[in-house]
Amino acid sequence: MLGYQQVLAAVDGSEASFHALKEICGSASGRLTAVAVVQGEKEGRLAGTAVSPGTLSWESAERALTVAQELAQARGVTLERRVAVGRPEEVIVSLARAQGSDLIVVGRRGLGLPERVMMGSVTARIIGLSPVDVLVVPRHTRLALETLLVATDGSRYSRQAAWRAIQLAQVAGGFLHVLTVLDIPPGFEQEAPEVAAALRSGLEKLVAEVTGQAEDLKVKARGWVRQGPAYQEVVKLAQELPAHLLIMGSHGRTGLKRLLMGSVTERVIGHAPCPVLVVKKGSGSR
Repeated sequence: MLGYQQVLAAVDGSEASFHALKEICGSASGRLTAVAVVQGEKEGRLAGTAVSPGTLSWESAERALTVAQELAQARGVTLERRVAVGRPEEVIVSLARAQGSDLIVVGRRGLGLPERVMMGSVTARIIGLSPVDVLVVPRHTRLALETLLVATDGSRYSRQAAWRAIQLAQVAGGFLHVLTVLDIPPGFEQEAPEVAAALRSGLEKLVAEVTGQAEDLKVKARGWVRQGPAYQEVVKLAQELPAHLLIMGSHGRTGLKRLLMGSVTERVIGHAPCPVLVVKKGSGSR
């Protein structure tokens, strides 16, 4: 169980959103609400078909929620239904605030997006705007807590993610892998070996700190320091383990405040072979 008590799942009629809902049904322990968003005026209630790919009419939103309710009922879960009107990311985040949600669940790609698109723009904007954790579930993946992987770079956001990962592993009895990546330009290690060595040493201490916190709470943990492009190394280790859940902060050390989401986090979500829990500022921290 993930331990969230007020979960909001976004459904848009896509297989990705239905799969995300099915997976959270097995882990939600509290109130579960599904929301479908009609993009446009309330006259959409009388509209026929959607006007563009990914846009829901009122009728298609109702159909999506009916399917969602059937999926939840089949898993013995009570589902509350909401239809809302507006820009999806704004409506979903506003509803999460209004009902006190502590987790938003989304599919990785939305309705009408081609296979080559790894993550939909609505999903990306929800993550950026959300004040609470966001779980992104790719199709054909299973949500479980047996093998957890947290990526950290020592930033405030990633430290919060690390603490959340420790909490999840402690509750579920899962094994926690802690990864940090030495992402330096090609040739840097040869040109400045002492600086590179100092950077690696700092990362090793960071990993030891997180694994030490985990072990203090009787959580089995292993630390990893890898070298290469950060997002590639995170995805690669998630594939190798394989990880059942990847936990990250929304921004790393290089994330700018004006950006809704850090580039490494965005790329990891787009290529991850498992669900990704994005931990937001202030959530799950001690």
